[in-house]
Amino acid sequence: MNVRTKQPAQSVVEMTLVLPLLLFLLLGMVDFSLAYNRNVILRNAVAEGGYFAAQNPGNEAGVRSQILQDLSDLQPAVTNSDITITACVASTNGPETMIEIGYDHPMLFGMFGAGSSIRLTNSTVVPQFGGC
Repeated sequence: MNVRTKQPAQSVVEMTLVLPLLLFLLLGMVDFSLAYNRNVILRNAVAEGGYFAAQNPGNEAGVRSQILQDLSDLQPAVTNSDITITACVASTNGPETMIEIGYDHPMLFGMFGAGSSIRLTNSTVVPQFGGC
């Protein structure tokens, strides 16, 4: 009967080869989930701004204020230059308000080194049924 003995060094070599890949995947999942969460927060803020624009046609300052209020907890903070509002644009369906927001999400464990970021954008088009 032939008994196999386990070589202790084999496990160390296997772990040395597999551990960096597993850590890379784990950190990538953390970065992706944080970016996805921020994207959902941005989408909700744009939807709230669109809801405000539907109720208050032509009130760009109010829409901007609503979006900034919804994103007040976001770090780094969203600035006025990140929000683009085009109110009362004529279209085939009547006047519309377009809202777009862009945000640079800082990556924690990015492949490109510390300080790298990705650009997240969300937008909506709101019909202005009552006119502008």
